[in-house]
Amino acid sequence: MISRLLTVSGVVLGLLLGFVGQAVAADHAVILMYHRFGEDRFPSTNVRLTQFEDHLQVLAQGDYTVLPLDDIVARLQSGTPLPDRTVGITIDDAYLSVYDEAFPRLQAYGFTATVFVATQPVDRGLRGYMSWDQLRELQAAGFGIGSQTRTHPHMHRLSADQNRDELEVSNSRFIAELGMRPDLFAYPYGEYS
Repeated sequence: MISRLLTVSGVVLGLLLGFVGQAVAADHAVILMYHRFGEDRFPSTNVRLTQFEDHLQVLAQGDYTVLPLDDIVARLQSGTPLPDRTVGITIDDAYLSVYDEAFPRLQAYGFTATVFVATQPVDRGLRGYMSWDQLRELQAAGFGIGSQTRTHPHMHRLSADQNRDELEVSNSRFIAELGMRPDLFAYPYGEYS
């Protein structure tokens, strides 16, 4: 069963990435989004390490250009053509497995990713989340850091003032800890209003 799932995962990734080559490269990219790595007790947000390594191998051996998300966005906004078969990698939630498992594997292939961070779990040092020191290490290695608010709420359930507070407080924490305010934002749970 597991080998079948791995095969299906590889086939789906190959089909998805195959569309990149068929699209007009100047204004298209595929973005691969992950959450957890090798954390099987969270199957809905986890990718098995063998699957992730297979994904990276496909990217490395295929004729893909893996670019940082901020570079992709800047090129799209300016009208600068993207290379053929451009791919970006994003990771939500700053789980510790990003640092322990994904980071070294991405570095081994010469790839970076953009990690979207809700600041409160990091500030509180919650078990299973990265620390500010680890995020600084990713940042120094060329990884992008994006915002995912302070507490990772269902934003559509909050008032405008509450949403503003979520963003302002998280931005102040990014400035204090990383010396920057993220330009990129990922809605928690993929929800928006």
